[in-house]
Amino acid sequence: MCLWGLLYGPTDLSSAPVKRDEDEASRVLILEKILADWKQYNLFLVDSFDGERPWEIYRGISFLNEIRFNSQIPSNEAYLKEREFYPDLTPANDYRSMMIQTFFENPKHSHLEIRPKEKIRLPIGIPTRIFFWMYSSSQNAKIELVLHQHRSKEIIVELGDLTFDGWKRMEKKLEIPGRNVKLNRNLRYPFEIAAIRLIPGPFQKKGEFVFYLDRMGILVDTRDESYPGAEIKDNWGTGF
Repeated sequence: MCLWGLLYGPTDLSSAPVKRDEDEASRVLILEKILADWKQYNLFLVDSFDGERPWEIYRGISFLNEIRFNSQIPSNEAYLKEREFYPDLTPANDYRSMMIQTFFENPKHSHLEIRPKEKIRLPIGIPTRIFFWMYSSSQNAKIELVLHQHRSKEIIVELGDLTFDGWKRMEKKLEIPGRNVKLNRNLRYPFEIAAIRLIPGPFQKKGEFVFYLDRMGILVDTRDESYPGAEIKDNWGTGF
């Protein structure tokens, strides 16, 4: 069993569902332990979505396409605790989220792409897991992350769906193709955040569509595998 699995323990599908707040709090505590015990992992703040980094809607065929930064954020213990892992964040610069508003005339044939005006470069290393907060109103849609790397096709990672109500902490393992791992480790080509895509599902209704994003971070494995013995892996970065 991988390290993440050892920390979480076995999954019991027959047990009663854990409340969302309790589950989010436990996951944040696991992340805290990983950062304390495994120094090769760097938690990189992609964006706090507080408005300092400009974003723009690149693909969206609609009369209503707008990005705003509003003072609406999650209000639970997990959100407050997680702030401690990002040294540059304080209540003074972590009190807003990014609202994306659009209108789907024909959801089955539409999608929306949101791009930072400048690609966000990650530290050298392998992205292993992504964490972010999202607000939804039980919408039939999913979001994807688009990673860019020199001398490579774009890497598409499905992040999750919006079929829930309220704020939710999203967490996703990142599967990076072997070729891109080699480009990063051998040639030091960094990964960059190029876009976030919103793709409506087949049952999404026509009309206005609004959701929020807040505080996105990526866990980066910074180990240099060129040293002797590096082939002995702990399986944590690829097994959870």
